[in-house]
Parts: sequence; C-alpha cells; structure tokens
Amino acid sequence: MNKILKYLHVVILFLIAVSCEKYIDMKIPDKGRKPVVNCMFYNDSVFIVQVFESKFILDDAGYQPIENAFVTISENGIVSDTLTYYSQGYYKSNNLISQIGKNYEIEATFNGNTATSEGIIPSKQIITNIDTLLYSDQHNDNFRFNIKINDTENETNYYMLKIEKVNSVYYNNNVQIVYTNSEALSIETQWQGSQVINDNLFNGKAKTFSLDIDLSNLYNYNNEPIKFYISLYSISKDYYLYAVTSQAQQNTNGSPFSEPVMVYNNIKNGYGIFAGGSVYRDSIIVPSRGSGYQIKK
Repeated sequence: MNKILKYLHVVILFLIAVSCEKYIDMKIPDKGRKPVVNCMFYNDSVFIVQVFESKFILDDAGYQPIENAFVTISENGIVSDTLTYYSQGYYKSNNLISQIGKNYEIEATFNGNTATSEGIIPSKQIITNIDTLLYSDQHNDNFRFNIKINDTENETNYYMLKIEKVNSVYYNNNVQIVYTNSEALSIETQWQGSQVINDNLFNGKAKTFSLDIDLSNLYNYNNEPIKFYISLYSISKDYYLYAVTSQAQQNTNGSPFSEPVMVYNNIKNGYGIFAGGSVYRDSIIVPSRGSGYQIKK
C-alpha cells in the first residue's frame, strides 16, 4: 500500500509540473535591412571596405554581400575618393592613401540607407628593442621575443602586437600569423592571432612584452632559415574596443551559461567598424637547424 501511495505521489507531481508549462509565441519585429560596413585602415595604404547586408535575427541564411553600394571616403571633411567594387562585397579606393593624423569619414549608401562613420590613424609607436631567447623544454624548441616600447605619457594608448612567419625566407610575400603563448605576461587579449593591449598599467613608461612560440613545427622540409616579422600597431580606441568585444563574443562559443556580449559598433545607421592604426615593423631571421641556432637580427 505504501509503495502504491509513493508512486501515486510521483505521478501527481509530474502531472502538476507538466500542466504548469506554458509556451509563449513571441513575435520579433523585422525592422528591415541596413548596411554592415567593415574597414580597418592603416598608414600609407589604400582603403579596403567590406559592405554586406544585415539580416533578420531568425534568418538561417548567411550574410549577403552588397555589390551596388555607393561608397565614399572623405579626408579632413573633403570627399576624396569614390571606391570601386571588385569582389564579394569588397570595395577599394582608387587614389586615396591614408595618412597618420588625418580625419577620415566613410559613407556607404544602399537602397536609400546611408551608413556613416569616422576615424583617425594614431601616431606611430616604434619598437625600441627586441631581445630573443632560444630554449628547450622536454618536448620542443621554443623561441621568446622580448619586445620593448616606450609608451607616450599623458594619453591613453592602444596597441596590437603581431608576429608573422615568412613561409620562405626567399619569398617575402607569403606570410602566416604565428600564434604565441603570452600567459601571465600582461597581455590583455588575443584577437585573430594578435595580442591586444592598452597602457593603463604602464602609461608613460617603458614596457617589455614577452611572446613565446614553439619552433618545432615551423621549419619546412628544406630546413630553410625562418624569417619573422614583428609588427607593432598603434590602434584607435574604436579599433581596440571592437577587437576586445569581438574576441569576448567568440569566447562564449554559444555557451548557454555565458552572458551575451555585444560587439562594439561605431557605424551610424548601420553596423560594423571603421577604425585606423599605424604600423611599425621589424624582422628577425632564425637560422636553419644545425647552424647553432644563433639568432640574426
């Protein structure tokens, strides 16, 4: 009898729980489409702009590139170039070369909607010294870059460090990003293989960043020397905020237990990012195996 009452109690609780479920049919309004404009621009370079169409939150289809947008870039308030479409939603400036310290504004018009934004290229910061250290652990040969900069005082600065490997020391146009290990080395976040940093903890002071790479899998079958490019980007605040929030969103990886992250957007009447950076680049060559691993700069 007690067993019957026990099972009956469980069944009643289950029926109560099921009866309490309520499905709500929420209707999310579709507010139409707007241009999505993405452009990271750098000193002494042409403007490359990607324009595609935003989509409804419930759409399963991918983003559609816009092939017939009207895109202009103004320099210091004067329209300086009308960009030319060339492929997959990408537009390129014809004559305008970006310069440090000048103000740039973009306008992208599509189906009567005009998206705008503006940005500058910060002053170039240089790498004052690069020290290197080659060491081995139980499994791998490792290479450490100690990269020193002198931060400008009395202003907030934002940086991005990137290390690239030239796939052949004899052909400098073929490079790949080298992912580095920077744990506990005062690097704020890694975004697309680059280290993104602000100067809150070292404003106006000299700062050395240490980045480690594993050399074991980087040599090719010809055992050629390895050439690395070390690039220091001085980036705008907009650039920095976009990189940090974009990486934070990616880190959630669809986890239901993570708080949603809104990626930073500085496009008016649209979505995306328009932000500048200046680049200082140095290089180092690591000799081939068997040459004593002496480091060349």
